[in-house]
Amino acid sequence: MENWIDIHTHCPGRGISVADRCLGEVVQPEGGQVFYSRGIHPLFIDDGVEGALEQVEREAAAGKIVAVGEAGLDRNGEAPLEVQAGIFERQVGIAARYGLPLVVHVVRAVPELIALRKKYPAFGKWIVHGFNSRREILHDLLRHGFYISVGAKALVEGTNVCRLLPEIPDDRLFLETDEGDVPIEEVYAAVALRRQVPVEELQRMVAVNFERLFSTLRINV
Repeated sequence: MENWIDIHTHCPGRGISVADRCLGEVVQPEGGQVFYSRGIHPLFIDDGVEGALEQVEREAAAGKIVAVGEAGLDRNGEAPLEVQAGIFERQVGIAARYGLPLVVHVVRAVPELIALRKKYPAFGKWIVHGFNSRREILHDLLRHGFYISVGAKALVEGTNVCRLLPEIPDDRLFLETDEGDVPIEEVYAAVALRRQVPVEELQRMVAVNFERLFSTLRINV
């Protein structure tokens, strides 16, 4: 198994992928190993939300998913933020009950996210995916125990995440491709360059974090 770990993707590739099917069924790659997450994205809240929550619970209980999400808070969503927060908190509860990591989507709602984090001090498997925000927000998230997942924005000179990559602690970092078409290998190469470490060292670092949060999986990373 190639030691590429993609913590959040809609298009699995090489290595180990945690695939989110909220945009539809994913295409299985020829190589690699695919696990699944399921959650209710804050932009996709509709009249079927209760049934969707029941499905997340069923799949978590049956061991069919390895993470809950992506789930979270987004001020651009049609559902009011308080409605989003209620649905998100129920997903936090599912993740906590089954010991699963939580893949978090957050847009312009970090204070509200941190307030919810404080309600669950014993549950520490929160991963903010696709981070590309300001230094103050990064350090606020880190202070409250969040893991940070970085995607293709790391390849773009001048982005927030490109500048802040060296400030993310080794033991809080994950990498992802999300719904983009940049291969996970290129994300690793860009992040390794920005952090001035060999790609192999970055792979080991992410693998340690993966084993910590996904400890119930029996895979060779």
